[in-house]
Amino acid sequence: MNSTILVIDDAKDTLMLLEFDLIEAGYKVLTANGGEQALEILNRQAVDLVLLDLHMPKMSGMEVLANITALETAPPVIMLSASDDENDVVKTLDVGAEDYVTKPYVAKVLYARIRNALRLKEKTQELEALLRTDSLTHINNRVGYEELATKVISHAKRNKHRTAIAMLDIDHFKAVNDTHGHDGGDVVLVEFAKLLISCFRDYDVIGRIGGEEFAVCMPNVRLETALAACERFRESLAQLTISLPDDPDATINITVSIGLIVSNDPDSMLDDLMREADKLMYRAKSAGRNQTVTEKNKSENAANNNKDNELVTSKDNNNLNTNTPKQPESEKYAGIDFDIGVNNVLGDEGLFEEILVMFYQDHKQDKDKIAQAINDNDLLTLKSLTHTLKGVACSIGAMELFNHTKALDNAANDQKLQEFDYLFKPVALAINKVINGIETTLGDKL
Repeated sequence: MNSTILVIDDAKDTLMLLEFDLIEAGYKVLTANGGEQALEILNRQAVDLVLLDLHMPKMSGMEVLANITALETAPPVIMLSASDDENDVVKTLDVGAEDYVTKPYVAKVLYARIRNALRLKEKTQELEALLRTDSLTHINNRVGYEELATKVISHAKRNKHRTAIAMLDIDHFKAVNDTHGHDGGDVVLVEFAKLLISCFRDYDVIGRIGGEEFAVCMPNVRLETALAACERFRESLAQLTISLPDDPDATINITVSIGLIVSNDPDSMLDDLMREADKLMYRAKSAGRNQTVTEKNKSENAANNNKDNELVTSKDNNNLNTNTPKQPESEKYAGIDFDIGVNNVLGDEGLFEEILVMFYQDHKQDKDKIAQAINDNDLLTLKSLTHTLKGVACSIGAMELFNHTKALDNAANDQKLQEFDYLFKPVALAINKVINGIETTLGDKL
């Protein structure tokens, strides 16, 4: 059960009685003796349901109810009142209450009302998730993607962060459908989405926009880092061989064309960024497919001697890196996004170095330990190692290691033994990269 219920009532004896009964019934309980305290709790903590007294001094139950229903993620509210006036019942239900229970309450009746409200909330959430989820690939559909990406951009505006938008289109997808049928095409789309999830960060927003077109929104990221992420995915996809369940002898290899735009312009809108990224994606297709094309935006170029917009393809990626005499701050440690890692410790570079030293000491043998666990079919040890490594990799900004370890961790949880060796190889490479990067930069402190 373990649902959290917030009880709001100005009468201390009622609060105590409700808290006792609800804890006995297996719920977690928070209490507030008035509307202001209740709203403070709701601003800092999520709850599953609210029990709200109708008649309270200072802020009435109706006022509190109106404030709760205005929240972006409002919990269901059951009103509690000694009044059985029909007008009170109608008013509260009209404002948004889920139910109305009269005092003194009968415990088993109240529990039943709570269970019904929680079930309805769960079903509503499931329906909303379905409306925002692509039924084939189980990632965000266009509605879900645009909703989440818009929030990312709004947050970026407030914090003056860059946002990257990548548009991706599978090359020659019509030929896949023509050769292998729509069932084969569906398999390709599913595998494409799985690889997207494994190659990008946990908090990047991924969506299927329609047909064979996908999008990724990357918050708080530089051009070089976003381009590297797109290239990592593109290269991984080019090496991926997809098997068809109904025809084991038939395999499919695909490539992708990617358009990437990075902007920190406070006036940028999601539609504008997607439109620009889409144009760049079509340039990638026109230029021969299987490549990433990006364009530095005006605000970035203005800081670089006011150059005109500059087109960069993945073929120019080596030039993009080698023409910069100073190593980008985000690549200060090989395999680690310095910006992400140091921001996780509020910009304290000294503390971040100490954390990297501890990471090195605690995890430099993880590659061998994971390999041994896989060799021994020791699932318990494998789960422990991958789960821990995944968490610390994310905390230090080692996003490539995080993504590869996450894929292996998921396979361990699902006991997909046949995938362990395949998924371990990129983990081993990423661990080596991070460990060697720490040794190179912090060798005298290890």
